[in-house]
Parts: sequence; structure tokens; C-alpha cells
Amino acid sequence: MLIDVHRPGFVLVLALDGEQVYGFAYGHRCSRLALLASCPSMDDFTLKELAVLPELRGRGAGAALHDAVLAASSGPRWLATHPAATAALGLYRNKGWHALALHSSDARTRLIMRKAAV
Repeated sequence: MLIDVHRPGFVLVLALDGEQVYGFAYGHRCSRLALLASCPSMDDFTLKELAVLPELRGRGAGAALHDAVLAASSGPRWLATHPAATAALGLYRNKGWHALALHSSDARTRLIMRKAAV
């Protein structure tokens, strides 16, 4: 994440309980995923990470973090996730994301997903 802080349009959202962080989401403007999916755009946003402590999952924190970080962008949105991440895929599909491509590199396969501009 440290290198991403310097990217254009960087956004970080934290879920807090007092001073305890129990979830986060961040992203930035970036066309790398758009290029990998052969859909370049000049105003896209990449959701890089979304995480919630395991014991607090299923309570809406992930959905709230998702919405808060995406509120900072209006162009096409992109993310890459593991194709077997069923909980994450359920959240993303419920939030309007669509799978566009599978990308493999360095023995890692990622599902590239896109959400239309608002």
C-alpha cells in the first residue's frame, strides 16, 4: 500500500471502533487493470484492497467500506480478486461488479472485474 499512497487519486477509508481499526479499503486512479482487460479509460479508478477482521465479517462493514471508497470516484471502476474468493465475489456482484477477464501472471490468477461509471 505504501507505494500506492503516491498514485493519483489515492483514497483510504478506515472502519474504526474507537481507536481500533477493524477494516479498511483503498484505491486510486489507475489504468493498469483497464489495459489488462483491453478497455482503456482516462478516468478510471481501481479498488486495490478491501479487508475486514474475520470476526466482524457479515455485519455490513465490507459493504460500507466499499461504498465509501468508491464515493470518491465517478469513472469506470476496476478491481482484481482471486476467482475462488466466494465471500468477496458475493459482495462485488451484489454491488454491481461484472467479471471481464481472467489474468494469470507469476502463477497467480486473478479475476478482473468492472463496475460502470456513475
